[in-house]
Amino acid sequence: MTALHAYVRESAVHVLTDGWLRGPEGQVFGTAQKVRILGHLPAVVSGRGPSELPEYFADRARWRFASFDEAVADMVETYTIALAQFGAACPQARARPNMILMAGWSEERGRPECWVMGSGNEAAGAQQIMNTCAPSSPELMGRLGAMGLAGGMASFDPSRDGLRIMRAQRDLRFPHPVSGEKQPAVGGFCQHTTITAGGISTRIVERWPTAQVK
Repeated sequence: MTALHAYVRESAVHVLTDGWLRGPEGQVFGTAQKVRILGHLPAVVSGRGPSELPEYFADRARWRFASFDEAVADMVETYTIALAQFGAACPQARARPNMILMAGWSEERGRPECWVMGSGNEAAGAQQIMNTCAPSSPELMGRLGAMGLAGGMASFDPSRDGLRIMRAQRDLRFPHPVSGEKQPAVGGFCQHTTITAGGISTRIVERWPTAQVK
């Protein structure tokens, strides 16, 4: 259950992720970065659901496309191929909700963009978004309001507030999409990745030992 935030601003896309790796039943088995950097586009790929799926997606994008705009135009096919590769590699895997997020800089349109594809909306194709915060809940939105962020995602300053929302999520429990068991969604560390016309930067802004998880 990856914590995944994306915020599109005038000159950059900000992507924040946690570091926990979970098995299909929700068990934590390790930590790792969940952002795949495609420096030549420039773009990054992340996602929710099976951890292998964003890697299959990013692997094709690494050699197939020369620009972010090409990758966006072919996102539906790349997602479909990544799903097929995951199915072939993990034939016994239980079907799980998933989402692929690709954020980058569009040279054609001269702006930062963020696009998503996911299970349940394949027919709609790739969707451009401005902000996302997942997983979310009424309780989380209430906490954000109490923190002075009542305006919703558009009111966030990613550099200032990204870590604040991750910390708020760490205190909550969300139902696992398969088991339904309530468990914390955020752990390991908070990674903040920024994509601009000039390139990509990423940093670990805070680490969370497992013993400190409530």
